[in-house]
Amino acid sequence: MTHRVLGVRAERVVAHGPAPRGFLIHGGDATLWTAYLNGGALPRGEEFVRSVKEIADRVGVDPSPIEQPRPRDRRSELLNDFFELCCGELASARGSAGRAYLENRGIQPDEVERIGLGVAPDPEQSARALRDKGYSTAEVTRAGLVADPRWAGRILGAWRDERGKVGTLWARTVTDAESSAPRYLYLRGTSRAALPPYGLSEIVATRGTRGDLVLVEGLFDIHQLRSRGIINVAALGGTSARPQTFERLANLGFERVTLCLDGDVAGRTATARAVEQAVRASRSPSVLVVDPDRLKPAKDPDALVRGGGLAAWEKLVATRTCGIAWRALEFTTGIEPSAAPEERRRALARAGMWLGALPQRFALEQEDAVGLVAKRCGYSREAVARSFRARFWRVPEPERLPGRSRIGERTLER
Repeated sequence: MTHRVLGVRAERVVAHGPAPRGFLIHGGDATLWTAYLNGGALPRGEEFVRSVKEIADRVGVDPSPIEQPRPRDRRSELLNDFFELCCGELASARGSAGRAYLENRGIQPDEVERIGLGVAPDPEQSARALRDKGYSTAEVTRAGLVADPRWAGRILGAWRDERGKVGTLWARTVTDAESSAPRYLYLRGTSRAALPPYGLSEIVATRGTRGDLVLVEGLFDIHQLRSRGIINVAALGGTSARPQTFERLANLGFERVTLCLDGDVAGRTATARAVEQAVRASRSPSVLVVDPDRLKPAKDPDALVRGGGLAAWEKLVATRTCGIAWRALEFTTGIEPSAAPEERRRALARAGMWLGALPQRFALEQEDAVGLVAKRCGYSREAVARSFRARFWRVPEPERLPGRSRIGERTLER
């Protein structure tokens, strides 16, 4: 377990005797148990409460005495009420353009209400309806819900945290025609960086589906897939992922994450970057990859299922491979066994440098990747493994002895 999670031997982990609160790895800083359960970051607010409850559950202590009434979150309630207002707008006569757009995207009329989308009303109508619900004009103004007239008539979705609280909102045009206005708008004054992938809250609420997750790129991909009964999908909402994203998914209990991003150059670049962010995370589910070329001629999962239905999606996901092996092979793109030796060796060097920098917990994936890049470059697995070990593999750090410190690759007497 210590090799898999911490990358060190068990005897280097001190969690008893004179150890501080939490645990430490010999020669390193202490880690609080609450931070350990929060992906390495010190938890605050509700994340701290969740960590304490999980510790209590693991050691068999009843956490109910720490339960206290929570103060109302007026802003979250306001965003939720506004979203419900938008859902009602989509179902009304004023939402006909939005419904027509969704049907044109392949979402059937009987699925529109179920997939969790709305249409933004006129700002004056929104302000009036929210005041009728008891919110002051100042609250509505501070939330930014009526600040941008471009929202009116757009398809709208709610981006929630793991507990289902609305963190921000997005709005999309109901036309795919070229326009000077941006296709997507986001609520001013809110950040998506602190939120989990879009659509994750529905999966967390259904604990039986938390073992396996597919991450797609676009927000609308989620609603297209959900309309066809595909539940275990969430969206990055763009082309970027952070190590904290994968740490968060590991803490929530996801065992495998499959990256299925768009089938263009940006999607391929984003897939490679996401794999690299996953291996940088202190904890991460196993990462699998659907090669973006597998989507073609479709551009994204939305277009794929519109053209081929559920069967096309299942066939696509079945092609997923180990993310680390996929990333290593990307360094050898365009190389064949018949290529010039100099080209093959340069490609191997690129792959070897990346594989050699992986944490020790990826040793098995690393070994599989070595065999694949060796085959592509026309060398034996054994020769490439020997070369990589000599040139790129990290030498395990020796135990620190009293009176010595480690600087770079040298050990110096104090």
